[in-house]
Amino acid sequence: MNCQEALDLLYEIIDKEASQIDTQEVQKHLDCCQDCLKKFQLEESLQALVKEKLKAISDIPRIDHLKAKVLSKLEQIDVTYFRPSEKATPFRIPSVALAAAASFIILIGAAFWGKGLYNHYTDYIPIERAHWAAAKNVDGFSDAQKTAAVLAGIGSNLGLNLAHDFKGLSLRGGQSEEIKGVNMAHFVYGNGQETVSVFVLPANAFTLPEDLMQTKVYLNGHCYLSHNCRGCWLVFHEEGKAMIITATTNHAFGLTEFNPASNII
Repeated sequence: MNCQEALDLLYEIIDKEASQIDTQEVQKHLDCCQDCLKKFQLEESLQALVKEKLKAISDIPRIDHLKAKVLSKLEQIDVTYFRPSEKATPFRIPSVALAAAASFIILIGAAFWGKGLYNHYTDYIPIERAHWAAAKNVDGFSDAQKTAAVLAGIGSNLGLNLAHDFKGLSLRGGQSEEIKGVNMAHFVYGNGQETVSVFVLPANAFTLPEDLMQTKVYLNGHCYLSHNCRGCWLVFHEEGKAMIITATTNHAFGLTEFNPASNII
């Protein structure tokens, strides 16, 4: 297992949702890769802090108390992971980012910070996890009969057609999934190296998160909205009666230009 494969499983390992085999393989990698180990430990520390604060989301904690806890956590991370004689590495950046986030928390209040993190987990993580699962098991979408049925469904219900080949990627298959309480058609495109998920659902069944409104990009007559975090890149746009969400873990991929959908004339 290489570094990228281990980091792709980061959140599943932390949330204890990875398979026993994946967990064992990642542990073997961490035993011999200090860079990945530091990143896993740092992310795990941050997740633990976040979950602790979300348990009390209805109460506004005292700012002084929160400041002390965050600064203590930062000091612990720096002492544990970085010796004074070590040169700064790219993995030093998350610690600096966490310090900046702590200052921001102190300025605007813990309640707002907790709400933002809570929204990320409720608005985006379910979609991201569906894509991560698909990327790990592309062959699970190869049922031709099931794919044809799902394609026919979006055609008759939403008047939408999907190209089988687009931007160098081919349609590997599709299936119906319930995500965030909404029944979505989930299609997977790939070429052996790149994997992109395309989620199709009725536009009136989905409410766009408010923070997306600041990310509007107009391209080829469409308005695209995007959410870009370390775990995944999601792009949202409407196509007739449908809402289309595309997802990839490759932040260098031209996702705003990947739109294999067209309305049936």
